[in-house]
Amino acid sequence: MTRLNFTLSDALPSLPKSGMPVTIITGFLGSGKTTLLNQILQNKDNLKIAVLVNEFGDINIDEQLLISVDSDMIELDNGCICCTINDGLVNAVYRVLEREEKVDYLVIETTGLADPLPIILTFLGTELKFLTRLDAVITVVDAAAFDTEHFDSDAALSQIRYGDMVILNKIDLATEDKINELKAFVEDIKPGFRILESKYGRVPLPLILDIGLTQTDNYQVEISEFRRNKSAFNNHLENDGFNFISFESDRPFEIEKFEHFLSEQLPNNIFRAKGILWFQESPSRHIFQLSGPRYDLQADDWTSQPKNELVFIGRNLDKSLIQKQLDECLVKLDIHHRFSLSNLFS
Repeated sequence: MTRLNFTLSDALPSLPKSGMPVTIITGFLGSGKTTLLNQILQNKDNLKIAVLVNEFGDINIDEQLLISVDSDMIELDNGCICCTINDGLVNAVYRVLEREEKVDYLVIETTGLADPLPIILTFLGTELKFLTRLDAVITVVDAAAFDTEHFDSDAALSQIRYGDMVILNKIDLATEDKINELKAFVEDIKPGFRILESKYGRVPLPLILDIGLTQTDNYQVEISEFRRNKSAFNNHLENDGFNFISFESDRPFEIEKFEHFLSEQLPNNIFRAKGILWFQESPSRHIFQLSGPRYDLQADDWTSQPKNELVFIGRNLDKSLIQKQLDECLVKLDIHHRFSLSNLFS
């Protein structure tokens, strides 16, 4: 990726010594949250940034798509972060605060299905309010795919409603009319909203870090309700009807069969898919990204034992059917190969 031409230390000479600043990156499935986070990590200069990553699914794909952050990344429990508000998030933040080496900044990447409000209230309505400072909630929007009835999802609208800034990402894939339509839509939901445009999540860091956009006073009513009844804030997945399917295999796919699955069998109620793919015909590791009707494959080198790892996210997905179709894409084992494997693991 291309580095941005500015020096973060010049733009952000000092951060507060108390109250660790926190940025929440949210946005619907496939909007480009991980890409934005990678841009932050690649251009953070000397700023010590810790990252909390939350995924909807039981395979941690995003962890493998992030550039190396050494020991500064903490995985939150799988599942939608806003539906599992308990001690998990608070404990993860404490783990960051207790690091021997001081952390300058915390960035949280939510799942694409997260309602950011319970996450915001966890920082404003618990003991974390004395230890952290919620700096901004940044909502990433796929400018080409988003529409006013985006997948009939409450979460997609909440991500805009409770964000402090919208980044219209992938503007290179959207028409000017579509971009203007989205801006008008966002402005109608939240007048005066700060809106930035980007390609591949490339936004100068001084525009998104230590910007002090979150207005705590705006959440007093919600904070009171959150303290009384946290469970009232965690039912949006049931309302939206989303579920996920995970697929893993120690056998490679055949490229032609997998392409047939994508072009002829992929259900239209799958909104997002991502994974690490292993093809019989290629020695490379393939990073697979699907968002709506678009998908992309990028090849790089394996750093671990080759295997297939995939997560599909959508509405009311048929798990047995999709797993059967993916099984049919795998290289078939001949009798001798099966016998060899059984001996190997006996």
